Amino acid sequence: MVADVVVVGGGGAGLTAACEARRLGRRVLLLEKAARVGGTTALSVGSIMAAGTRLQRAAGIQDSPAEHAEDLAGVTKTFGIGDNPALRTLFATHAAEAVDFLEAIGVVFTDPMAQPPHRRPRLHQIIPGSRSYIHHLERHCAKSGVEVVCNVRASRLLQEGGRVNGVEAQAADGRVLRVTATRAVVLASGDVAGNPGMLTQYAGTGLENVEVLNPVCSGDGHAMAAAIGAKIVPRLDFGAAGLANIRFVPPARPNWVQSIPPHRAVAQLIKLGMRYLPDALLRPFVLKFLTTALGPDRRLFEHGFILVNKNGERFADELGGPNINDVGSRARPGPEDRDSRAPSLLLARQPEGIGYLIFDERLARQFSAWPCFVSTAPGVAYAYVNDYRKARADIFHSGDTLAALSARVGFDPEKLEATVAAANNNRSGRQQTLATPPFHALGPVKSWVLVTPVGLAVNDRLEVLDEHGAVIAGLYAAGGVGQGGYSITGHGHGLGWAFTSGLLAGRAAAAA
Repeated sequence: MVADVVVVGGGGAGLTAACEARRLGRRVLLLEKAARVGGTTALSVGSIMAAGTRLQRAAGIQDSPAEHAEDLAGVTKTFGIGDNPALRTLFATHAAEAVDFLEAIGVVFTDPMAQPPHRRPRLHQIIPGSRSYIHHLERHCAKSGVEVVCNVRASRLLQEGGRVNGVEAQAADGRVLRVTATRAVVLASGDVAGNPGMLTQYAGTGLENVEVLNPVCSGDGHAMAAAIGAKIVPRLDFGAAGLANIRFVPPARPNWVQSIPPHRAVAQLIKLGMRYLPDALLRPFVLKFLTTALGPDRRLFEHGFILVNKNGERFADELGGPNINDVGSRARPGPEDRDSRAPSLLLARQPEGIGYLIFDERLARQFSAWPCFVSTAPGVAYAYVNDYRKARADIFHSGDTLAALSARVGFDPEKLEATVAAANNNRSGRQQTLATPPFHALGPVKSWVLVTPVGLAVNDRLEVLDEHGAVIAGLYAAGGVGQGGYSITGHGHGLGWAFTSGLLAGRAAAAA
């Protein structure tokens, strides 16, 4: 098998790279080890942050990549997160190109929306859902002549004369394939979340029981590149606790809203509805998409919500302090034991790895209006208790008494009663007692590793670099595998980086 450009990985970054290289006249072959393309992109919330897009101009929004880069720098400074300024600027400068490209092939976005703390409305939310990205990219690949081969796992990079010139891969039937790339190879194989060894190596211990959003992302590209001298750059400042995210479990079956076909005409109708329908009618519709991928905000616990396991037992200080079983200690954990005390990591060690948020009617009313929200929801700004009550009835449980709530969910009633009583006796700050019926539970929630900030070192052309900073000729990286120390912060930047880096890597590979 021979192509000008070989792309490894069929998520958003890989498909975009393939489309761009093909647009520039190159023969392109894309290898995907799963049975179908999609990657982590297909599992995402679906939002992209970008400045200077056609949609912003049409809405009269004055914005610039420079302002976007400044806002991103401010976020990383506020939270003390390390970053790669060159890649941050590269992303902000070209993100609008990626959004405009996606629009051109049929993707439909909402009008740009605000997403604090960013100063301009620059969040572009896909309609109707993230699978629409893959639908349109896959169709565009087929139409433009990109060859896509699934069920093939790349295992080794081939070199000749110091230049990468192909990939060795294994087909599902065991056949070993040698694929020649006359110009370049683009790695777009995702992150390392599905590789326990790499997770331990780069994030430390503590994630052993945490589920992975996309197990297919097992660091294949990282390993292949490292084998020929590439440098892997982890963002160690996140730690295991920073990588484990508490999220509400998805519905057991897709709801009717999630089954809407991702055709452009259908999406345009939905967009018209979003512009003109009353919020009371529209909000439950939109939330049926978004509440499948959201998690609880920290301020819930600051006001008195508690987190319990399936037995009704509280197992952690929800605000990240010591385990509640450490009687008499309210000290905040230092860096050396932050991960061991993190609620997201402790949750993964509970029976079945699940938990529930417990609250009373007074808190339910409080968290049904600004400024008290359950989750940050791109596209509707915030999701409140009543949004979950309507859009996710499968995870919203109520009872007139704690015993009735226990019967509905399956808690041990005596344990839940004791848990709530102990919590009420140990309130601090703004935390309220749980005493106003009816009582409620949101859940199950689980801990997931969504993505990992571990990428290959790359330059501003997305060329992979070795341990000495020299370019490995013929090799490019995009998406999670090409993150190279760049910190993804806030809604829309992970997906934005995938598409933007894919576009630029495909362009550079075509010119190699």
